Amino acid sequence: MKKKFYGALLVGSLFLAGGMVSCSDYDDDINNLNERVDALEKTVAELQKAIEAGAVITNVESTENGVKVTLSDGKTFEVKNGKDGINGADGADGKPGSVVTIDEEGYWCIDGNRVLDKDGKPYKAQGEKGETGEPGQPGEPGQPGEDGKDGCWYMPNEDGYWHKQYYNEEGTVVDEKTENSWTDTIKKDVVTVVYDSKNGRLLISNAEGLQEGEVVVIETWGELKSLAVIPYAIDKETSMPVVSFYNIVKDGEVLESTDATAHFRLNPNNANIKDWEWSIIDRKAVVRAEGDNVNDLLAINEISRGDGEMIVSLKSKKSISDLNADEIAIFALNGTNTANGNNIASDYAKVTSKDLKNFAIINPTEAPEFIFNAANEYPTTIEEIDATTDADLVYTESIDLNTLVWTWAKDALPNTTLENLNIDGLTYEFSKPEKYLGSDKITNQQEFVNLDGSIVTVNDYTTAAIGRTPIFLAKALVNGTVVATGYIKLDIVESAPAEDKEDEVLPVACGTVNYQKLDAISANTEVNALAWQVVNQFYSKYGLTAETFHDNYFEPSEEEGDIKAETGVVLTNYWWETGSATSSDAATIDIDPATVKVVDLLGKEREATITFRSQNKKVYPNVVVKFTYTIADDITFPTLNKDYLVAGEKDMVEVKGRVETVNGNKEWKMVSGIKEHFTEYLANYTLAANHTNMYAELPVRVADEDPFLVQHGAEIVGGNNAYVQDIQLTEPLTTAYHDYVVYFHIALANGEQQTMEYKVRFSTPFEVSINAVELKTLASPTTADLAKAVVIKGVANEVIYEKGALVAKNAEAYAITNANYFSMVYDWSGSDTDSWESFGNRLKITDNRTITWDNEGALLQNNKIATSEATVTAGTIAVIKATGKITVLSSENSKN
Repeated sequence: MKKKFYGALLVGSLFLAGGMVSCSDYDDDINNLNERVDALEKTVAELQKAIEAGAVITNVESTENGVKVTLSDGKTFEVKNGKDGINGADGADGKPGSVVTIDEEGYWCIDGNRVLDKDGKPYKAQGEKGETGEPGQPGEPGQPGEDGKDGCWYMPNEDGYWHKQYYNEEGTVVDEKTENSWTDTIKKDVVTVVYDSKNGRLLISNAEGLQEGEVVVIETWGELKSLAVIPYAIDKETSMPVVSFYNIVKDGEVLESTDATAHFRLNPNNANIKDWEWSIIDRKAVVRAEGDNVNDLLAINEISRGDGEMIVSLKSKKSISDLNADEIAIFALNGTNTANGNNIASDYAKVTSKDLKNFAIINPTEAPEFIFNAANEYPTTIEEIDATTDADLVYTESIDLNTLVWTWAKDALPNTTLENLNIDGLTYEFSKPEKYLGSDKITNQQEFVNLDGSIVTVNDYTTAAIGRTPIFLAKALVNGTVVATGYIKLDIVESAPAEDKEDEVLPVACGTVNYQKLDAISANTEVNALAWQVVNQFYSKYGLTAETFHDNYFEPSEEEGDIKAETGVVLTNYWWETGSATSSDAATIDIDPATVKVVDLLGKEREATITFRSQNKKVYPNVVVKFTYTIADDITFPTLNKDYLVAGEKDMVEVKGRVETVNGNKEWKMVSGIKEHFTEYLANYTLAANHTNMYAELPVRVADEDPFLVQHGAEIVGGNNAYVQDIQLTEPLTTAYHDYVVYFHIALANGEQQTMEYKVRFSTPFEVSINAVELKTLASPTTADLAKAVVIKGVANEVIYEKGALVAKNAEAYAITNANYFSMVYDWSGSDTDSWESFGNRLKITDNRTITWDNEGALLQNNKIATSEATVTAGTIAVIKATGKITVLSSENSKN
């Protein structure tokens, strides 16, 4: 921490604040101050400990009397305002603290408001270093590097002031203290907490227990221990995570590629990745065998961090089209800590790419849906240009040719352009051919226009240019290399044609619809309707009547897509029937609970529309009747039975099995009824309307940290009704307990389900221990029966098995009638391995239960200690291990 607590300083502040004080007052004040200092130090220590354990800060917010920090493990820590101001002034009880954070655009904010410099410019939180220049040839100047992208940025410093930072010409960071204090916010007498997420720090000032100017600094990042690829996409062939690229290729060289992101899980979640230099390890691998390096396959474009993960944006630098059928390209991320030199590498992921080599320039305004055909493949010579034009140019205005060109990537998925792929380095160049004859085969169309970069204007010919059709050569370049060419033809016009009128939307807000109150569709259960009053207002606005409306609009048709509604939503159109009112409403919406989708869109606004298409959109707009609605299904799940909840857990029921009759014989089974897990055994729970059933399910895959973890060893039986379902083990427990995630579903009338999640813990009903055993050192071998040393107890701590036999009454409660129900395997090991080895094979187990000590006549000077181990298999319930103590007595101690 960048702070110190001095008792003498506290004493001095008391004298300065109040002059002479009595000993009693002095002692009380000193004690109060020390208590607040201790409280802050405890909070800081506990917060630091939680962060070092891997917790991540998820929120920093103001409270009524300070600032609260929330961690990913659910713990919260509150830093309070000082109860006494500096030098004894009044405190700041009841005032919220200030929070300094970085917003989504990377600027510093105090309580949500951006920090500004004297010129009113916001404080950037982090800058970017410029590129290193290229060295020149002998006798020639070098190529200067690229400037840093953000110029300068600002950091809250431990001294309480904002520091301006920037890169100098040598590429090192320059740090300059400003006159602006971050500790002296608008609310001067309250705690201020800075959450510097870019550099992994939490800074605290003006808190209870701190003196003026003191700042506590908490490092919020831990030391990176390992990282692993998060498999957001899996390659079916190799089952490896995969990243994929499109490469823009010309003459065998990769000019540019799409961006691909690889996600890496950090260990711990809050690991520091800033102080690391990252690089790519590329390899070419033969399936089932390691291959040669693939040189310079990938480049790191950008690194950022998310919630417990590092996100690496990658670029492809090399084509892998020459790989053999049995070869794959793989990569791993390699990191070197710049502070201590530690090195960490991730696991490998597969790289796939597709080379794009064929391109054509198209006009996005002419083919907005990219329906490609021969007409879209522009000719490359002037003579082939047809009579169609790409855009109109009003003779008094200008046009930007950049708006008329996109580059179609023919080798990619259908309807894909380089603009769609967000290809970096894509630019266009335009030129005006010297000569292009018009339809009269005499007049040069090029004489009437000027081209400045990409901007075309009519020159001094003005009105004489109307009707001319000049052309322009367009070149698409990727990082300076031409990949496609084409011609653009303009038609110079006197004025722009009238634009289509924007659609007229008639909104019908249905609000929130309760799924539980929906009846099957019928005439009297409509959700809402379009009133004739709204229709008449539309008529008045455009000078229409019911009759002229029919003359100027098309009847809505489902086949034409004019009526759009999701399954289970029915729109009825009365507006068009006769052109006059035959219903009390112009259009209605109904919802069928048996077919409408609910769960995936719960709480989200939806819409259904009826569109009346205009026959002349320059005069009358399309009319869209838009019904908006939200479906809610606020069901209440049954509550878990608190009598069976594991202590300290809110959603975990513990199960130890029950006795059942199987084929006429009683048998203890690890099984539990689902209904038993809930209050009153679900007896008084009533399903809401439009809900049909409740049932439990074991999800196949669970756990966010490992989405491919398969649950095994248990099943739910008894059909699909929670009242008769059981959850039971299918294999013995090999640990003290095993937890299973259970989905409890409530089925809707439409076939969907609402789901709550809880856990079932199967715990072994048996506890095994081994009593201590002593063996004497005598002239002949001494033995002990380990089976008689084993003690097995049940759930109520009652003895079921001891001294090598069942305790009849207690065993019967578990339906155990045969001592062989508990099969046992024994072993032993010496506490001092080297020393025991010197005794050869003199301590051994025979008959799988008898431990024998057989010395050969020497006097044993000291007791020897060994450990007995019993592996007890309790029927099909559990496999339990227990250990005990074996003492081989010395010859002297054997005399007793």
